[in-house]
Amino acid sequence: MRILSLILLVLSQSLVFQPAVATGVDTATTEERLELGRRMYMEGVLPSGEVMTATMMGDIPVTGEQVICGSCHRRSGLGSSEGQEVVPAVAGDLLYEPLRLPTSKPPLPPARRPAYTEASLKAAIRDGVGASGEALGAFMPRYHMKDEELEILLDYLRSLPTYTAPGVTDEEIHFATIVTDDVSPATRKAMEDVLHAYFVQKNTETRNESQRAAHAPWHKEWMFRPYRKWVLHIWELRGARKSWGDQLRSYYHQQQVFAILNGVATGSWAPIHDFCEAERVPCLFPTTDLPVVNEADFYPLYLSKGMTLEAGAIQHHLIADGLTAKAMVQVLRADDARAAAAAQALQSLVERREGRVENIVLEIDQQADDAFWKHVIAAADGNALVLWLGAAELESFWMVANTSKPPQRIYLSTTLFDSDDYSGISAALRERLYFVHPYELPGQLTRLLARSTGWLRAKRIYAPDEKKVQANAYFSMKMAGEGLKHIRGFFNREYFIERIEHMIDNANYTSVYPRISLAPNQRFVSKGIYITQLDSSRKARLQAVSDWLVPGTE
Repeated sequence: MRILSLILLVLSQSLVFQPAVATGVDTATTEERLELGRRMYMEGVLPSGEVMTATMMGDIPVTGEQVICGSCHRRSGLGSSEGQEVVPAVAGDLLYEPLRLPTSKPPLPPARRPAYTEASLKAAIRDGVGASGEALGAFMPRYHMKDEELEILLDYLRSLPTYTAPGVTDEEIHFATIVTDDVSPATRKAMEDVLHAYFVQKNTETRNESQRAAHAPWHKEWMFRPYRKWVLHIWELRGARKSWGDQLRSYYHQQQVFAILNGVATGSWAPIHDFCEAERVPCLFPTTDLPVVNEADFYPLYLSKGMTLEAGAIQHHLIADGLTAKAMVQVLRADDARAAAAAQALQSLVERREGRVENIVLEIDQQADDAFWKHVIAAADGNALVLWLGAAELESFWMVANTSKPPQRIYLSTTLFDSDDYSGISAALRERLYFVHPYELPGQLTRLLARSTGWLRAKRIYAPDEKKVQANAYFSMKMAGEGLKHIRGFFNREYFIERIEHMIDNANYTSVYPRISLAPNQRFVSKGIYITQLDSSRKARLQAVSDWLVPGTE
């Protein structure tokens, strides 16, 4: 639990208190004061530039990350919980209103606190005395701040929105999904079918809940407050990626949305990521192999790191066997963005350990013939060879590799290989061949997807050739639905994301990924991958030769 971790962290500290001095704030503009307050709340830095300090559990001095308000009260300021420990909201006018706190253990009724005043709020932050005059919990830091510093922090807390976010009315909540014009018609239809069917189902349920809400008892009113009619907008992006930002802003200007759900693109998600971060629009679990790997950003949440994860898995596997100091050869097509991203990521990882990497690029019109593959194998010289290629491009490789001395290790990506046909691979070559596989193993996938497959079949939209796309779309819908249910009518985008972060670990459906988890400052729900090889059966099935490993943890 986070609380237990905090106790251990606090007890391990022996820090010297240094008083903070606020300077240069008397002439600050409103915007500058809010930025100073944000730094205090989210970074633990005083207006003077010094780190904030406080005391916990009576007399234990703490500082730095341990006193960052947003760590517990979160970016939204709407609080969080851990078991039966509740961190209350501190956003906007909520502090200046009476509040019911569900902190008491059953069967005792929830505790209540009166509204804070400026004076009592300063006492709470500095002295740990609540609005009722009782001491706050032991885990609430008692901050060492001057009045002018406290006033800046309070200005920021008052600025945190508790009003309804754009894209939500009293009756409707608007969402968008994104599809690019280079996505195949079959893939697009498979994804959109899931969203349309889920929206119809959700709106049918909402009509029923709206009728209940009209006669709800007071203590269950909060259960019905979040219900709205879901409205779906499909934003199709056309042409060059450099124009996507303008297209997205145009769509958003025509109809603001609360969040972007799922979506699919064949290239980099970066233009969409940048739009969501700039406009503060949640972007939930798109189907992309090229997400933006930046844990510092907040609004986009991804299913996995995609090709970057696969590159990390190869590095991880090589490290385990002590092969990273040797030469490596990578083969990729010039026009394949996914292969290019993976090759670049792996090259960076290998060279960081002073390894050598040679990239051999197949030009757009170049054929991978016998002569090409003989050159590749000679360049690899018995060391590691990574083939960021599809099944069709490797047909001639198997014949050459079967009749020559192959490299010591050959790595492929099941994402790029995208075939269940391994008939051209000899038994001898299988011993040297490894596939990085970021999903559940094929033999377990049917069981894992039983929940979504049953729903898809019932809706008569099941597309067996688009399993991953539909499974991901269904996951996005489920998480969005659960997140909205738990925000209890506070249509705050940051709070919506925070609630999803909190509940992913307990999700009963994981899409095509065997293990998922999420926590604050994490943006990828599936963090692991299998290293697999072909078994000795005639059908040559993939089998794991590693545990579910998480690159970067070696």
